[in-house]
Amino acid sequence: MYKLSIEKKIRIFATCLLALVFLLFFSGVRKLFLKAFLSPIKFYYSVSRYCGSKQYLAEENESLRETIGSLSLEVDRFRDLRDENKRLRALLKFEEKIQFDTVSAEVIVRNPNDWIGSFVINKGTADGVQKDSAVCSARGLLGKVVEAGKNTSSVMLITHPGFKAGAMLKESRINGIVTGAGKGRARILYLPIDAEVKEGAVVVTAGFSRLFPKGITIGEIVSVGKSKTGLYKYATIKPSADCFSQEEVLCIK
Repeated sequence: MYKLSIEKKIRIFATCLLALVFLLFFSGVRKLFLKAFLSPIKFYYSVSRYCGSKQYLAEENESLRETIGSLSLEVDRFRDLRDENKRLRALLKFEEKIQFDTVSAEVIVRNPNDWIGSFVINKGTADGVQKDSAVCSARGLLGKVVEAGKNTSSVMLITHPGFKAGAMLKESRINGIVTGAGKGRARILYLPIDAEVKEGAVVVTAGFSRLFPKGITIGEIVSVGKSKTGLYKYATIKPSADCFSQEEVLCIK
């Protein structure tokens, strides 16, 4: 039987060992080469993907901001319409309650620095509004028309010092004269010196003239005092209707 010599065995072993080392070395080199070659590509792909995602997110955020802004405007518009609807419903109930012919109007001019009290409405003689027509809100008397044009009218509020109207305390039926006191307040004058006048008492129109129908709420008493002469009492009134925030009013014909 043929036997390999020791020298041939050593050569064969050495050849196999070299082949194995070469394969291992070549495999490592190939991996290093692939890694070195693919790393920039992977880096470029990652950067491109990141930049693309960032741009997409920026565009999406801008779109969402626009959508939110549009929705906010719609919500504000809805609230304005809801509030206007409530005010108009309240005016309609008030109109039914007083049972007088009225003309609805909107406040179109108001001086924010006018502490005395006046504004302009968008109705005039062409709509049936006349000078001295009583002007009301859903909560009560606001004032009267002092100048009526064809399509607009100027209104003097009950807080104006030039305003005067007959009035009475709703429960006790004590009569007096209401005049403006400025700064959002009015006063009822010439109350009997011995009359019991309490804070919180409601003041209404007395109906002594054709200008102001009887029973329209003016406001409630917040303080009571005596005249300088001591001949009568007077009381400061907080109007039931906020004279400086009305948007819609009723003019009594």
